[in-house]
Amino acid sequence: MSELSFTKTFLSTLDSRPIKLRADHVFDPEQIGLRMPYTLPRLQAPHPEMPKKVKHTLAPGSSKSINVNIKSARNPALEFTIPNAPLSTTTMQDVRDAVGGRVSDAQGNQVPLDKIKILYRRKPVTGTGKTLAEILADEPEMLAGGKAVEFGIMIIGGAQAIDAPAQPESAKDDVSPPKAAVGPSGAEVLQTEAFWNDLEGYLEQRLKDTDEAKHLQALFKSAWSSSRS
Repeated sequence: MSELSFTKTFLSTLDSRPIKLRADHVFDPEQIGLRMPYTLPRLQAPHPEMPKKVKHTLAPGSSKSINVNIKSARNPALEFTIPNAPLSTTTMQDVRDAVGGRVSDAQGNQVPLDKIKILYRRKPVTGTGKTLAEILADEPEMLAGGKAVEFGIMIIGGAQAIDAPAQPESAKDDVSPPKAAVGPSGAEVLQTEAFWNDLEGYLEQRLKDTDEAKHLQALFKSAWSSSRS
């Protein structure tokens, strides 16, 4: 049989076979040999559940507290103490309220709270919702409680001290009595370096530019000095 005849016979035999395998078709392992077993990929271990955050609630009276000393050496000369102030709940707004109840303007009216600036380490404390714990976050010895922290105050436009509000008998022993306003007033204040330092601090806080604040302070002081001559 020639090659051409064999090829035609082979192709005709292939044509008679189905192109697709039937659904019940099986392979004979002895004829086709063993295949490599197919293994499923290894499943990844499930992620462990994140631990639930548990809010620790303190029992009443267990919150740590400190004494807050408020002191202002100029206009007005004021000094008092807020005893046993809880670190976690006492805010700068509470401190401003305490100061506002002890000062008044020249006409005897209440000083607007936005004009009362709280200073810590001679720097203004921004925001009124910050708690003592947030301000003293970098001072673990203060957060332990039982100590005293000092805040300064600066009142824009000046003020005068008034009698402290009445307090319960149990708290009178812990609170320092307010001091009467002393020092220069009126035009005499402009002759003190303290006034110009306060002005520079206010300008720096509002402008957020130290160089511009110094420039304006020097400009105002020069204009005032020229008006006197």
